[in-house]
Amino acid sequence: LFVFYKILLYNKTMDKNAKVYDRRNFYNDGDSGKVFLFALILPILLSLIFSLIANLIAGVNGDEAANITKSIWFNAVYGVVTAICYVFLYLIYNKTQRIEYKAINLNFKMKWHTYLLIIAVGLIPLFGLYNFIDVVNNILEAIGFPMEDGTTETLANPMSFGVFALSVVVTCIIPAITEELLFRGIILNGLRTRFNDVQAIFMSAFMFALMHQNLQQLVYPFLLGSIMAWLVLRTGSLVSSMLVHFINNFLVILFAYLQNVTSFSLALPDTWWFYLIAILLLGITVAIVYIIDRFYFKHKSKEEVEKTSTKTSIFIYISIGVALAMMLFITLFAFLG
Repeated sequence: LFVFYKILLYNKTMDKNAKVYDRRNFYNDGDSGKVFLFALILPILLSLIFSLIANLIAGVNGDEAANITKSIWFNAVYGVVTAICYVFLYLIYNKTQRIEYKAINLNFKMKWHTYLLIIAVGLIPLFGLYNFIDVVNNILEAIGFPMEDGTTETLANPMSFGVFALSVVVTCIIPAITEELLFRGIILNGLRTRFNDVQAIFMSAFMFALMHQNLQQLVYPFLLGSIMAWLVLRTGSLVSSMLVHFINNFLVILFAYLQNVTSFSLALPDTWWFYLIAILLLGITVAIVYIIDRFYFKHKSKEEVEKTSTKTSIFIYISIGVALAMMLFITLFAFLG
């Protein structure tokens, strides 16, 4: 963390005339690349630290480290600590780079019907893309990719109300705040100063998907990240993506819990018409988003962002390259392991 702080402390706010800007109220693509790189590295460092802690605990208790790392409470603590590090990353980065904290556009002053629309948009991806994601999972399973075991109780698969409540806090509320600060707050806004809005939306969504470092969790985060980025640009507020992020994660956890307790499931039988329905629902989802954009946001004023550079920051290439390399290594390890 000390090394990160020293790297961030290096401030490149001097122009050609050596003039130093006291503060700035915007991010650039260099900020996007740096923050994404730190967001990738921090969990790795934390996982190494937590692995050492698990080995120490296992040594004291005469247990295996694998049993410790699979513990729900162990993973809950890891999730909370990671979230805290993301918040510190946001605060330290803004402090060292002399950026106004309001640059993320955390605006709660939206009309009540806009909030209702945001909630509706939060429901659309889950129901519209649920079966399509099952199609992707079926393809991965067919090619031999090891899928997550649904018979084990985890934060993502609660089987008791206590674990469900804990999961709502750790996997729904906290990520909806901390991840949005970085990905739709800094990264998306930074990309807009170099690329047009469509490019910035899909690039930030791709980076969001890569952050999960799991082939099984690549498609849905990309699609959801695209919708959340689009919504932030249309509403002018990061609150919209935070709300959608929470609603989506909460519904996923809720349906997993209900399925374990009551056997209720949204999954359809694996037949030929299942794939047809999945594609149809995907098309309906895209159509609904288009209709909302075309008719509700049609007359909304759109904030233009000044392009501050004509050359893409090297940190964009470095961060995405590192993410892809990590993703390739993890994927190969999963197949070979």
